Amino acid sequence: MRHGSFRFAGAEIPFPNNGSYFGTIPVDPTSNQGQSRTPQPPHSSSLLRFQSFSRFPATACDHSRVNSAGNRSEHRGHSTAMDCTLPSLLWSLLWRTSFGVGLALISLPLCAAPPPSTTTVTVTDSTGARQTLTGTVLVEAQDGSLLLETAIQQLHLLAGDTIRDRHTDEQAETLSPRALGQQVLTEFPERFSLLTTRHYVICYDTSAGYARWAAALFERLYSGFHAFWKQQGMDLTPPEHPLVVVIFSDRRAYTASAAKEVGEASHSIVGYYNQLSNRITTFDLTGSDSLANSATASAGRAGTEILASPEAAGLVATLIHEATHQLAFNAGLQQRLAPIPVWVSEGIATYFETPDLTSSRGWRSIGSINRPRLDLIRRRFTPGLLTRMITSDEPFRDPDEALVAYAHAWALVSMLAKTKRIAFADYMRVLAAKRPLASDTPAERLADFETTFGKSPDALEKPLIRYLSGLPVR
Repeated sequence: MRHGSFRFAGAEIPFPNNGSYFGTIPVDPTSNQGQSRTPQPPHSSSLLRFQSFSRFPATACDHSRVNSAGNRSEHRGHSTAMDCTLPSLLWSLLWRTSFGVGLALISLPLCAAPPPSTTTVTVTDSTGARQTLTGTVLVEAQDGSLLLETAIQQLHLLAGDTIRDRHTDEQAETLSPRALGQQVLTEFPERFSLLTTRHYVICYDTSAGYARWAAALFERLYSGFHAFWKQQGMDLTPPEHPLVVVIFSDRRAYTASAAKEVGEASHSIVGYYNQLSNRITTFDLTGSDSLANSATASAGRAGTEILASPEAAGLVATLIHEATHQLAFNAGLQQRLAPIPVWVSEGIATYFETPDLTSSRGWRSIGSINRPRLDLIRRRFTPGLLTRMITSDEPFRDPDEALVAYAHAWALVSMLAKTKRIAFADYMRVLAAKRPLASDTPAERLADFETTFGKSPDALEKPLIRYLSGLPVR
């Protein structure tokens, strides 16, 4: 990334040197289970002239179809028009647990993007250096500033006065899964390999057996995720593009790469989903690259050895947790960079993540009791915390309170999904309609919740305690 000032629609915007991500660290030193928690943001006074973002899912419609062989028919539809009559769109990336980017709150006059077509722009930075980018214009501000998506799903915010040349062709480029994977591989050392499945592109430098096992786990989650929300009364949409996962062979290689995105946090998190790149990045927690015959090991055989390792529970929880975030932001449940309360995103991910090591596959069901969360909230139930985390993400930013907040988020999602299914689905529809880079006040967040559920968060404390008390201890 280039450092320096960034301007969009005439406003000067400071960016810290990192991306928006969800990270996973252990719940506590005595547990192998994974816990999603974003560490404190790395300190940085640097600014970015060019900033890459993950895709705006609401601004384009992909009518891709996947046949029985798993091949994708790549036919792209028209952009969803962004209302030109809106006086502005609030572009606010605040330091939050889930959206780790600092950005001044500004008001931008925007116009709808035309139907998808390939646009090539040449821009210059403050030093006069030129950069040429090709992609689809998703948003255009009245001053000529652009939000451009390249073929590998990266978004670039380009200030209007930096654009030196622009021309448009007739048809937007859409990469096949393998072509997408090959482009992603160019960012990593030659030792990385590529595995494509029905819905995923896996770039890895661990064993082939481990990669196949992880890919099979992701595909099971994909099916379970869509089935669960259908049962909840929600119709999700297939992701517009294959979902990218990067797996390093060990922590050392992972940390060196992750530090470029998450800074010092790379030392404390074992995996993360980055909304800006739309990728999951993690490493092989089991060291399975040393398995015998790893190059040809089947997913089943590798899985048997993987699940026998001491790290198995944390490994499964990490992969499922981060993949749940990725699915939520690519299936219409949540829009990237929209004002989704952290308790919802993390509550859903923790609701899905619970491993099942009695199964040969390591994970097979959604909504199982999350023992580390349950044990923690039973010890440290905090009156008033429900209201605070529904109106603000601050509890998740406080390192002294974050783990307790995650436990409350899991508990609340679990209760709502199981005892207030219709209202919970209605609430998720309200959040799914939130537009990228909008901003909700605490009062608006509270109103969304109370209007949907008909009760204040405080009024749900006693029902939540009763719900938790009814869960088996072990």
